[in-house]
Amino acid sequence: MEDQVIEFLKESNNIEDEWDDDSLAQALYAWNYIVGEEELTSSVVLKTHKILMLHHLGPQYKGKFRDVPIWIGGREVDNAPNLPDLIAQWCENIKFSKTEEQIKVDHVRYEGIHPFIDGNGRTGRIFMNWQRIKKGFPILVVKESEKWQYYNWFKRD
Repeated sequence: MEDQVIEFLKESNNIEDEWDDDSLAQALYAWNYIVGEEELTSSVVLKTHKILMLHHLGPQYKGKFRDVPIWIGGREVDNAPNLPDLIAQWCENIKFSKTEEQIKVDHVRYEGIHPFIDGNGRTGRIFMNWQRIKKGFPILVVKESEKWQYYNWFKRD
């Protein structure tokens, strides 16, 4: 399974144009932390982000919810004041997901919340695969070369 984890993390980083060994090492560190957790909570989400972004963000951003609006897919998302509650509710809701499709929906919801200034895609894919292995599903490797199919998950009708 270690090879599959490395492939997943490498491809996840590559989707975000992170190709360096340090980014992969931080992703593996974040993965190794989270697989030891039995439950996702807001504090686990924050710590995972802090580990993943250790060398990529300033101390005012890593492991902290963003405090500014952002743009996702051409629309402004100004939910910063509500992020602690939104992530706490998301963590509670994912406990009830039992199918691969429900886990996919959870991932899309997390990305819609977009709790961080940077690192949302990579943390989101880590959380999605954490859910998958906790529910007995294999790791899903989203390949950088197939990222446009992955991005279709997020299209609104």
